[in-house]
Amino acid sequence: MKHSIVSLFPGDIRTGRLFSISTVAAALLLPAFVFAESPAAIKPLSSNLGQTCTQNAYGVDNALDALRCGSVHGSLRSLYYSTNNAYFVKNNNQDTASYGGNILFQTAPYYGISAGVGGIYQQQWRSPGAGRGVTELATNQNGFGEAWLRWQYQDFRFTAGDQRIDIPFMSDYDWRITPILFRAVDMHWGDKTDFVHATKIYRYKPWRSDKFLATSAYSAIKEETNGAWAVGAGRSKQMGDITLTGQLWYESYDDYVNICYSEAHSQWKAAPWQPDIGVQFIRGSGEGERLRGEVDSTSYGVQLALTPTSNVKWSINYNHIVSNPEAYLNGALVTPYSSSTSSGKYFAQPYFTSTQDLGTGNAYSTRITYQVMPALSIGTYYSFMDLKSSASAPSRNQSEYVVFGIYQFDGALKGLSLSNFLGVQTSPVYDYSFWQNRVSLQYNF
Repeated sequence: MKHSIVSLFPGDIRTGRLFSISTVAAALLLPAFVFAESPAAIKPLSSNLGQTCTQNAYGVDNALDALRCGSVHGSLRSLYYSTNNAYFVKNNNQDTASYGGNILFQTAPYYGISAGVGGIYQQQWRSPGAGRGVTELATNQNGFGEAWLRWQYQDFRFTAGDQRIDIPFMSDYDWRITPILFRAVDMHWGDKTDFVHATKIYRYKPWRSDKFLATSAYSAIKEETNGAWAVGAGRSKQMGDITLTGQLWYESYDDYVNICYSEAHSQWKAAPWQPDIGVQFIRGSGEGERLRGEVDSTSYGVQLALTPTSNVKWSINYNHIVSNPEAYLNGALVTPYSSSTSSGKYFAQPYFTSTQDLGTGNAYSTRITYQVMPALSIGTYYSFMDLKSSASAPSRNQSEYVVFGIYQFDGALKGLSLSNFLGVQTSPVYDYSFWQNRVSLQYNF
């Protein structure tokens, strides 16, 4: 999940300069004929280079405007993790604070062509004692992040290079300080609800590394693969007061798994509490060499989201994963690029761990968020994982309790946020609990 933080203070000044100089230099050295993004009038990157730039259907009128009217986006973060008995490993107590983030320069479109180039950076505030480093924050990173070319016309775009991808089980929805990125060719036609999408993945960069890998999130498996490909479509329809939305995906991960994912929602925005009922079906079957073992997984899910008042949101979530003693982890789903991450596509997810990594059975969760004031929201999660890793194993019966608060600054500090997530997981399988606290300061621009 995106609760990380950002620091406005340099740690290693020389490394920070290398990051800044390399990013800016790369942007300026882009060929003048390569350029990008949304039709409409846009402001120039530097006001002393000219007036507001106008665009036609294919972008700006000349190559200089493509650079002059480009934009800079990014996220600076500082994140502190403190854990006790991390992930139910006895006396695995960890404390790590790191800072960094990502930055992207994106040109304006020229004949529909645009380019983006950026950098990533992660540095520990201090080196923790032996054995106390949190894995995802302990690796220092410094290098290029996104680097892509795009052709876009109206609702169609085609992007090639190192980029963000946002499809089920292949996304950056769970990133710490540096995002999950993919080396891919990606095609999207439409918007967020009505679309056709196709992707071919060649490499991926996890949040724990600055390298693009031919392996997967399963760190114990060293074999390289040919990546993955996916196709999907979505559709929305208004029927009176009911908004219907749905999406269907087929994803193939070389030598791991083929996944069919479907999800549909019905929302009554004019009704009391604005109920939104969602259902999902997930099917996974083995592919190629089956590097994670035989996969034969079937999951069903249902979700009810409610808005009792304008400042309260509440969701109740359930998934059933069918037990299969002959398959990997008793029939669990293999997800090569989103294992060991939170905020996955299962409706019922714990916050600190992932449903698909825990086994099969029944998963439940609920979340309540209260908007105390425009700048401050607080809330709580609860999840219960009645899941078994094998037919003979006892159920985890894992309960997770999380409380959180998020403060969004405004005015001159708009884009800056401070958040804290504190939680504990308990299970009768263990005679001790797993505690974790995450504090983050983040600045998005």
